Amino acid sequence: MIDFLDGKPEEVTENYLLINVNGTGYGIHISGASYEEFKGRQGDIRVFTYLSVKETSMELYGFARREEKEIFLVLLGVNGIGPKAAINILSNITAERLKAAIASGESDLLVKIPGLGKKKAERIVVELKDKFKDFAAAGEDESILSGSDYIQALEKLGFTYSAARDALKAAIKEKGADLDEKEMIKQALKHLAPQ
Repeated sequence: MIDFLDGKPEEVTENYLLINVNGTGYGIHISGASYEEFKGRQGDIRVFTYLSVKETSMELYGFARREEKEIFLVLLGVNGIGPKAAINILSNITAERLKAAIASGESDLLVKIPGLGKKKAERIVVELKDKFKDFAAAGEDESILSGSDYIQALEKLGFTYSAARDALKAAIKEKGADLDEKEMIKQALKHLAPQ
């Protein structure tokens, strides 16, 4: 399995990324959120990927953030949701808002996504509600984290996604969510530094 690709973006559109990895071009289906992060980028980027293999085709799906890929994989576990439907969902609603909607049982919000009917929306909520039940309580902190580059900044410093996320949650709990970006990173590093 191809877990991620590092390379230079050659072409970026709302749902497609062409990335040059050491002279080989990989065409990747991306979500709207990933498009927003990748557009205009000149240097090397990292794309977290999922390879869909069928009898007649192989297609790559890519994400700017590992968390978005993880939610994509969770969606694939829902009966009747394939890669194209999952990427379509994530192109029409942020990963954090999707988790919050599922946790609170808001299937009506999912019905508004083009191509997702009422039955599929209800199935997503029923099958995934338990996976995201803790999310409803942590929704405010999650939205702060998702709307920032804090996790990405800590990952660039060599910390894992989960360690960075836990440290940021601890920093928010201790100091509140009103810190500026530098101070937030500084507080998170205190929770990541060896004791």
